[in-house]
Amino acid sequence: MQIFFWNSCGLGMSAKRVAVKKMILHHNIDICILLETKRRIYTPSIVYAMWNDPNVKWHSVDSVNNAGGILVIWYEENFKVDNIECSGQWNAIFGSHVKTNFACAIIGVYAGCLVAERRVLWGEISILQVAIAIPLFIVGDFYENLHGDRSSAYLNAVGSKDFHSFISHCNLVEYPLNGHRYTRFRGQSMSHIDKALAALECHLQFPDLALLRYPRGLSDHYQKLLGLHNKIWGWKSFRFLNCWADQP
Repeated sequence: MQIFFWNSCGLGMSAKRVAVKKMILHHNIDICILLETKRRIYTPSIVYAMWNDPNVKWHSVDSVNNAGGILVIWYEENFKVDNIECSGQWNAIFGSHVKTNFACAIIGVYAGCLVAERRVLWGEISILQVAIAIPLFIVGDFYENLHGDRSSAYLNAVGSKDFHSFISHCNLVEYPLNGHRYTRFRGQSMSHIDKALAALECHLQFPDLALLRYPRGLSDHYQKLLGLHNKIWGWKSFRFLNCWADQP
């Protein structure tokens, strides 16, 4: 399973769409989730500019007043979608990973700026989890910090407590960010608000998944990949041919 997600802070610039295309091509992506797209209309030309394959499908949550927007694109031969649900702060596809036949839901989240908005989000996903009764992958911009997620000492205690309660109530496990600490840079402020959470069943089914960070380009947020980590196997043997010494 390879899930790419990114708060792109808009998709109007061609350079951002090119960045998405490169990630999809280089990392064999199954599902691509783009957040804060700031778009209401996604034509096939826009989607295919990022993922040019006839087997891709997509579903979107439109932006409101040029704010928000969630676009989920998936490769149908790798992830078979049976149903789709969405709300203003999340976009979910339900189906199964074709290779393993593992049934799950993939939810892309773009949380609101206000604590009250995020409480609605946590409540909606909690209800959804009970209703569908299959394991969840939840990735995106949660706009919330836990202890140690910010470069400064400031922490919204109320929002953080709500978020922690949501994770605990839904029995979710967070993927640690591999090799880095923060996912968003704005001026001197650094935070880890872009996260990947999953049910224990997901961790057991795909034990080698890791959360990886890639360049942020023209966005405040780094690109993230929940996928297989490139393992380093140590020094490789090298065979020297004597004829090479005859070359100038």
